[in-house]
Amino acid sequence: RERERRERRERGKMLKSSSGGGEEELGESYEVEADEMEEDSQKDTTVLLSGGNNFSDTYGGGDDESTLEGKYTFDRAVEHLGFGRFHWQLLFLCGVGYFAEITELVIVGFVAPAIEKDMNLSSVEYGLLGSSSFLGMTAGALFWGYISDRYGRQISFSLTVWMTFIGGFLSAFSPNYVVLILLRFTAAFGIGGMLPVDYTIFLEFLPTEKRGAHIVLVDAVGVIPALFVSALVAYAFSGKENIEWRWVLGIVSIPVGIMAVARRHVPESPRYYLASHQVEKAQEILEKVAEVNKTPLPVGRLAPMKREGSSSDSSSSSMHGKISLLFKGDTLRATTPRLWLLWFLTQFSSAGMVFALPKIFDETFQVSKKRIALDLLWGVFGLIPGLAIAYFAVEKSRKYSLAGYYLASGASVFMLMLTTMGFLSNEVAAIFMSIVLRGAMEGCFAILNTTSVEAYPTLIRASGLGNAQIFDHIAGAISPLFFSIFNDNTKLRPIALTVYAAAYLLAFLPAVTLPKDYVGQSIKD
Repeated sequence: RERERRERRERGKMLKSSSGGGEEELGESYEVEADEMEEDSQKDTTVLLSGGNNFSDTYGGGDDESTLEGKYTFDRAVEHLGFGRFHWQLLFLCGVGYFAEITELVIVGFVAPAIEKDMNLSSVEYGLLGSSSFLGMTAGALFWGYISDRYGRQISFSLTVWMTFIGGFLSAFSPNYVVLILLRFTAAFGIGGMLPVDYTIFLEFLPTEKRGAHIVLVDAVGVIPALFVSALVAYAFSGKENIEWRWVLGIVSIPVGIMAVARRHVPESPRYYLASHQVEKAQEILEKVAEVNKTPLPVGRLAPMKREGSSSDSSSSSMHGKISLLFKGDTLRATTPRLWLLWFLTQFSSAGMVFALPKIFDETFQVSKKRIALDLLWGVFGLIPGLAIAYFAVEKSRKYSLAGYYLASGASVFMLMLTTMGFLSNEVAAIFMSIVLRGAMEGCFAILNTTSVEAYPTLIRASGLGNAQIFDHIAGAISPLFFSIFNDNTKLRPIALTVYAAAYLLAFLPAVTLPKDYVGQSIKD
C-alpha cells in the first residue's frame, strides 16, 4: 500500500508538469488520493478501550485494511498465522483445566456416598463435601482472574494447575473430614482459576475464523477424557457394596500433575503484552508461534496499540482487572448481568444432576456400586454428538445455539425424572436419557464458555470470565445441598428434578436476549 501511495504521488507530479490542463487536474487528483491513503495508514492500529466517559460499543481492538508504514497490527498477525501446530498444542494444554473441573464434579459426587459411610457424616456434612469444591472454585475464580489481568496470564496458568494437583493428590491421604474438606478446597481454588485463565490465553492466540468452534474443542478435550477416566477409575475401584475412594481421588489427580509439568513451556499471551505496552516481548512470542506453525509473519514489525484519550502507560496498566469496566458501555451493561444469570442457572441444574445421578441410580434400581459406575460411564457417549453439534452450531450463532441447548437440557431432565419414577421406572431408558442429558448439558457449557470469554476486552477478559464463574460456583455450592434436602424423602425427589429442569428452561430467555453475537467478529482489546 505504501508503494502504491508513492507511485500515485509520482504520477501526479508527472501529470502536473505536463502542458495539458486536463493532465494537471488529473495529477492533482492523484496527489489527493495519495494524501488520503497516508492519512488512512496512520489509523491502522489496535485501539485500547478508552478510560474516558465516551466508552461505547466500539471500545477497541479491530483492524482495518490499511497498515502503518513498515508495521502490522496484532489482529493481522494472528489471522496471517492461522491455526497451526502451536494452537493444537495449546488447545490440549488448556483442556486440562476443564478436565480438572469435570473430574472434581464427577468424582466427588461418585465417591461422596462412600466417604459419608466411611467417616459417618451427617446430612449437612455430606452436602458440604460437594459444596466445598464450589466454594474453593468461587474464591479461585475471583483471585486468579484478577491476577491474570493485572500481572499476566502465564503466572496464573502455571500456579493454578500445580495447586489443583497437590490438593487433589493429598486429599487421598486425608486422616479425617476436616483435612479432607481443606484439601478439596485447595484443589478447587486452583481449578477456579484454571478455567478463566485457560480460556483467556487460548482465545488470545486465535484467529477469527472458527474461533468459537476451536473453543468448543477445548471443552471436548477436557470433558470427554475427564468423564471417561473418572468412570473407568470408579468402576475399577468399586466393589459390590463399597468404593475405594482414596484410590479414586489419588489416581484421577495424576493426569493433572503430568499437565502441570507440560504447561511450563506455554508463553505469555502476546495480546496481554501488547495491552501492557511491551511490544517487543509480544513480537518475540509471535515469532516463536510463527516458527512452530512454520508460517511467516507479515512483512514488518508489530505495531503498538494506541490508547484513546491518553498515552500514559501507567493509566493504562491501572485499568487491568478493573471490575467497574465489566459494566462500561451499553453492550457490557446488558451482557454482564445476563452472563451471570446464565452461569448460575446452568451450573445449578448441571451440578445438581451430576451430584444426584449416582444416588438416583443407587436407590431406584438397587444395583451394585460397580453397576452404577458402568451405568454412568455410558453418559460419556452422549458428549460426542452433543459437542459435535455445538462445534458447528456455534459458528452459525452463539446465542441461538446456546438457547437451543437449554431447551434440550430441560427436556432431558424431565424425561430422566419420568424414567426413574414409579411404573415408568426403567434402567435402560434412564441410561439413555442420562446420555442425552450429558450431551445437552455439555453443549450449554461449551457455548457459554465461548460467549463469555469473547464478550470482554483484553484488559478485563480473565476477570470478566472469573467473575461470571463466581455465580457458576455459588450455584454449584447450593445445588448439592438443595438436592440433599429433598433426597431425604424420595417422594420429594421429583420436586428437586423439576426445579433443575425449570432452571434450564428459564435460561432460554437471557440467552436469546444477549445484545451481541460474536460470530466472525474480532475480539476487543
